[in-house]
Amino acid sequence: MTGKPFTKTLFISALLLLQFALFACGQSEESLSNITLTPSSPVEFDYEITGSKTKKLIFEIDNPGQSANLSLLDNDQVLVDNLNISQTGSQTISVLVRFNALGNRRLQLKTINSPLTIKTFTVEDIEHLPIPQFKDISVQAGLDKVNSIKYGGPSVADIDQDGDYDFIVNNHNAESSKIYWNNGDGTITKYKDDLSRWFMQDLHGTALGDYDNDGDLDMVLTRGGGNGTNPSVSYFYQNDNSNFVRYTGDVGIDRGARGRGARYSDMDLDGDLDLMLVNETGLANQKPQHFFYENNGQGGFTFKSVPGIQDVRSSRALVSDLNGDNIDDIVMYGPLSVWQGNGDFTYTDISDSIPSNIRALNSVMAVTDIDIDNDGDLDMYLARGKEFEHGKGETPSVDFDPIARNFSLKTRGYKGVDEFSFKASGALKLHNYHFLGQNGFRGKAYPIYLGKDKISTDVPSGGTLEFDKTNAQGWPDDISADGVYFGHVGNDHWRAALVRNGDIFWSYFFTLSGVEEATPNFIPENRNIQDVLLENRDGKLVDVTQQWNIPAGGNALGVTTGDFNNDGHQDLFVYRWGLVEKRISDLMLLNTGRGSFETVTMHGASDLGGPGFGDMGQAFDFDLDGNLDILSGSEYGQWYLYSNQPVIGNNYALVRVGYSPENHVDALGAQITLQTASHTYQKRIGSAGEVFSQSLLNIAHFGLGKEDKISHIQVRWRNGETVSFSNKQANKIFDTNALDPATLAINTQDLAPRSGDTLQLKVTATPENASQDVHWHSNDPTVAQISPSGLLKMVGKVGESTMIMATSTKNGLSAKAKITVHQWYAKPITSVTLSASKTKLIVGEVQRINANIAPEGPDNAQLSWTSSAPEIASVDADGTLHALTQGQVKISAQAEENADFHDELQFTVEADVKPYIKIENLPELNKTPIHAGQTFEVHVNYHAGTGNKVIAADEGGLRVWFRHFKTQRIPIEDRIQTDTNVLYTMTGSSTATVSTKGLMPTDALPKGQFYSLNVSFTASNGKTYNDSIEHFVLIK
Repeated sequence: MTGKPFTKTLFISALLLLQFALFACGQSEESLSNITLTPSSPVEFDYEITGSKTKKLIFEIDNPGQSANLSLLDNDQVLVDNLNISQTGSQTISVLVRFNALGNRRLQLKTINSPLTIKTFTVEDIEHLPIPQFKDISVQAGLDKVNSIKYGGPSVADIDQDGDYDFIVNNHNAESSKIYWNNGDGTITKYKDDLSRWFMQDLHGTALGDYDNDGDLDMVLTRGGGNGTNPSVSYFYQNDNSNFVRYTGDVGIDRGARGRGARYSDMDLDGDLDLMLVNETGLANQKPQHFFYENNGQGGFTFKSVPGIQDVRSSRALVSDLNGDNIDDIVMYGPLSVWQGNGDFTYTDISDSIPSNIRALNSVMAVTDIDIDNDGDLDMYLARGKEFEHGKGETPSVDFDPIARNFSLKTRGYKGVDEFSFKASGALKLHNYHFLGQNGFRGKAYPIYLGKDKISTDVPSGGTLEFDKTNAQGWPDDISADGVYFGHVGNDHWRAALVRNGDIFWSYFFTLSGVEEATPNFIPENRNIQDVLLENRDGKLVDVTQQWNIPAGGNALGVTTGDFNNDGHQDLFVYRWGLVEKRISDLMLLNTGRGSFETVTMHGASDLGGPGFGDMGQAFDFDLDGNLDILSGSEYGQWYLYSNQPVIGNNYALVRVGYSPENHVDALGAQITLQTASHTYQKRIGSAGEVFSQSLLNIAHFGLGKEDKISHIQVRWRNGETVSFSNKQANKIFDTNALDPATLAINTQDLAPRSGDTLQLKVTATPENASQDVHWHSNDPTVAQISPSGLLKMVGKVGESTMIMATSTKNGLSAKAKITVHQWYAKPITSVTLSASKTKLIVGEVQRINANIAPEGPDNAQLSWTSSAPEIASVDADGTLHALTQGQVKISAQAEENADFHDELQFTVEADVKPYIKIENLPELNKTPIHAGQTFEVHVNYHAGTGNKVIAADEGGLRVWFRHFKTQRIPIEDRIQTDTNVLYTMTGSSTATVSTKGLMPTDALPKGQFYSLNVSFTASNGKTYNDSIEHFVLIK
């Protein structure tokens, strides 16, 4: 079917000029009606703005086309960016804007893709709803700026548990996924290793959680399965003091699939984190589709069958708690179903809690839970959009801007032909050009043919091509070959066709500049699709989409949530796929607190005109200033970190949830209840929306509006433990590791200070997680002086006394202790105890040995240090040990005045052997070529390095692999043997026998193909060591 032309004539300078005034001072007035604008003819008008600078604009529109985008400019300032006009016919849309200044303004209305008639245009004052503004701090923070394919959002968490948020940016293949550490000063530092282990590794979502309860977060990185042809095992990384070590096989994760995402959850309520690996349906519909692993409490996981949910044909998940029972529920989507957790590793399908028409919807791309009405239960927002790269049977997406003369097209690249015609009198430029091959087309050229003679040009993905009618005359008789055809057919008219003889592309898009008119030979895909808002009403999820004023159009791939203006109501941030040519703004939906949302396009948290399409992100307080920031990714574009500029007058609270005080349960799933004089707010620790990745946002943010006092805060961990704060001022961080003390005491037992003594005073506070930060005070500094850190110095005379006071910095609770100056008495050392952080050292290491002497502040605190073997390890007068050579040594320390008080430690010093792996018979293999079809032996020696051991990682042990490569980076076949006997050893040898049966000689291989031999293992330091024969020759 032939579509309508986008425009018949180009009027670049033609503007319909209207003069009128709008007076909006609390009353709305309709001031513009029945005005038609076309893509080539924007409408300009003046108006006088008074009252509030924040306005609500309401458009009643008639759209004769399929869909359109409407924008509003104030001179050069964009006020409204590409509002979606989602359907044919009459419709009403609204948007919030904020003007920079009052007074007379020159406005311009623009449309693309269809003419529009503005039937009515209404302006209303908005005073109660501040619009947040964001600033792009990506570069100054230190974020890599590179275009890349994304994969469903970042993971944000305090990975190193130092009190601020770190994050992982998830890219798909050509650009690696990366970890960034928060430096606490507004900047970030990239982790030393990229997460991709080789170029174009197929990486997907990540999850962060403390599976081994050691105080830092461990990572799961899921991997794709080669479009189903090569199921992959997800990577499990153990966090070893901020060094990530791949312990996949060691922890028991051993099943391959088409990995998509991972979710930590305490599925059996035993206090530790279990794991769900979310997968796409396999090509052979293998079951189970999703993998569940139970934490065995001994540093590993055990695969577990979970009937029902494990075979749901969805590949996306959100972990939530929809019924408020403090047990994780799981929302599966694409298609949509809801599974209630029972706390015993079983799940009950409660999908009937969702209306049947909503369950039947397709194209749910992202989900977030959100308490829209502050009633304490979790509601749900479904972001819906077209498939990433277009679905089967969908026509291409097309945008045409006749003013910029840009025609843009995006198609999935299934088998077929896409044709269009256009008019262009001058030069043409093909740019914004991208294609990604599949099904054997990866790495191949997709030629562009010009004119009747099909002059061929290979333009690489990311390249450009300029041409005009002089080198593209005529239309070819045969357009059967794969490629793009352009031909000038006379009088500035052109034909074009995209021909594909198979499903050869994952994605394909371009922009053609210089186009004056365009007519596709198909009806372009309407990319608009309705998002859904579900309100939780006593366990039933009710569709309130229209009631809450959710935009009727859009094409959303992601959504995150938070209170962006600190007014006490949860807002939404919806990622729009946008235009083919360039990035448009994402939608911020501000919660009015009155049962509806208002749409904002110009908030500063989008790269207007930048590369790529909207994807996914997370809202979190990056700099802990009480304002929610946003980390966003653009598909085919970049990563962005947006800093939220403070909304003056609104207050906040941050609640940092650590481990529970008694059983040390981590923060995931903890529930926080915060009460003020007039409101109660609840938050659950988890993600702010999920697609393929999971966050752990344990520094919960609460906007409080004008409330500046907090009555009560309670934190409940998933095992039922609770702690609380009471009577607090707003605009602070409340930390469960620094609770208000319930009791406070100064430790003065057995304290008998003499004049001139200096002693360190300490306090004891309860409960266990209570803050011990205090202010010290001496009632009489002429008797005893005390420093801010509690260092007591006795300066008075014998018999004089004073009161020492310690006052909690958290709640003002005080403790007192009477201190009296005692008669002088001898105070010798009565005990010496040595300790060290480790007793196995490597040659060259230096370590300080700790000496604890009693009593505190003896008359002579000097110790004499000795080494039993100074040639192995020497020790300085201050207890610093120097490891010199291999062997064992005893280090002792004794009181200088009395040798009866002493202690010793034994140390082992090991040689510093660097890790290696070596093919011992490599010279023989190089000297005597192997005949194709024969077997040969590979002899390997290895050493994991002093202090390390061989781990399974994902290789399973020491791996010998013979590889047949198509090109340098694309293998055809791997013949792998793994020696598991070397696991958890430091050094040794291994032998493998390799068969070349069925392989042809090297000189008979097609051009570019070759064989290689590689041996490798992974050590417990997280590094992989290799040796290889890069080009292994097989002879006839």
